[in-house]
Amino acid sequence: MSRTPTETPSRKPSGPNTILSDIRALMLAGATLTTGLVAGVFYAYSVSVSLGLAAQPNASYVATMQEINERIQNPLFFASFFGAVLFLLAALVVHLPRLGSGRFRLISLACLLYIGGGFLLTAFINVPMNDQIAAVDPDAPARVLSQARNAYEDPWNFWNGVRTVFSTLSFVVLIWASLLREDGRKP
Repeated sequence: MSRTPTETPSRKPSGPNTILSDIRALMLAGATLTTGLVAGVFYAYSVSVSLGLAAQPNASYVATMQEINERIQNPLFFASFFGAVLFLLAALVVHLPRLGSGRFRLISLACLLYIGGGFLLTAFINVPMNDQIAAVDPDAPARVLSQARNAYEDPWNFWNGVRTVFSTLSFVVLIWASLLREDGRKP
């Protein structure tokens, strides 16, 4: 089909629908990025930090976990950890008009996986365990350090593994949602 000289190429119309579509895309991108960052932190603990700490004597283990748990409480980590919740919820809200779409269902699933299996698990299991290990004096007698480590290390690593799986699944689901068109079909 040829164009006459007076015809202009069709352009994506601008307006409220385009702006909302751009907002949906940005919220989904933000959710995917922040969820991926947090899943990466949990994964890095599982495959490197925890393995390195396992080889340490009790006093070194306790002191190092105390330092790590203190240092991770920083603006960059909090931006991704809390940002993932905010971006996920924002992505869910801006996709509400497309309630029946595949993308909405995937974002809903990602919210459940990350918020339930990553965020809340961290808040209600890992953080209280971190508070318990923080109360241990790294210069305490060997018996006390051994008991503290035994009560902490394996359970903490288990729950970190669980939150790693849930956060990673959330990240994968968000990638899947990003690959769908807004109407839920593949591009």
